[in-house]
Amino acid sequence: MARIKEFKDYYKILNISDSANQEEIKKSFRKLALELHPDHNPNDPRSEEIFKEITEAYGVLSDTKKKLEYDRFRDDHLAGRSSSRFQYTQEDIFSSMFQGKNASDMFEELNREFSRSGFRSGNNFFETVFFGGAVGGLGRILRMVPGPIGRIGMGIKLAQVVGTSLYALHKMKKAKDAANPNKKPKPDNPLVRNLKGVFENSTLDKQSLLDMDFAISIPHIEAINGTHKKISYQVDGTTEQLIVRIPPNFPSEGKLRIRNKGRTKNNKRGDLIISVNIEPNITRNN
Repeated sequence: MARIKEFKDYYKILNISDSANQEEIKKSFRKLALELHPDHNPNDPRSEEIFKEITEAYGVLSDTKKKLEYDRFRDDHLAGRSSSRFQYTQEDIFSSMFQGKNASDMFEELNREFSRSGFRSGNNFFETVFFGGAVGGLGRILRMVPGPIGRIGMGIKLAQVVGTSLYALHKMKKAKDAANPNKKPKPDNPLVRNLKGVFENSTLDKQSLLDMDFAISIPHIEAINGTHKKISYQVDGTTEQLIVRIPPNFPSEGKLRIRNKGRTKNNKRGDLIISVNIEPNITRNN
């Protein structure tokens, strides 16, 4: 027997009335996304799930077809009827969101706001939260991993798969592919590929000639808990110093963009783009 999808009141999740128009839906989601970014709520263990939930709600209510289906399903549910169904999974909703222009415009706007606030942003952040964080349940993990689970390799056992992040699985797959260079590559996960397409043309992902790259390394424990790092760098012949905030659960090879701290020319200043390398978590046996 098919499992009945848990009812979620997307209108309540976005703090709007069921008569809200598209502009009101977008405005409320944008406000909540800025307030509920996981880096803004580092002490809340459910922060990423809450962020995903408001995004799921926006993904449904901003889509004309899904909204009509959902409104019918919601009306029936609130009236105690079971004559309609709303069967989209969270992954279905995210996947369709990142194929449309509506999502592209919204998330490029959010990307700029996150970056200005010093929060994680761009592909690394959205991939990790939407497609690489701890996914609840073996079935949902298996649906998102391309190919049979045995081919992911590295001797992964099913018991180890449960609760494992897709980000970690992706890392292990890359390691296996490096050890087998003659193996034909498999198609990318379409969910992640759709997400990357949202930011391919984003000005945030393009570096101007005035932008500067800077790399730092932090211990694994600091990447998990978050930290502040003092950096010193040369720009335009002078030394500048900054205190950089590294948010909790920061991904290795992730980047932070610090506005107006790059090179200067013609009264314009670029950004400082910091690449964060996370040192391996080495345990020592006594």
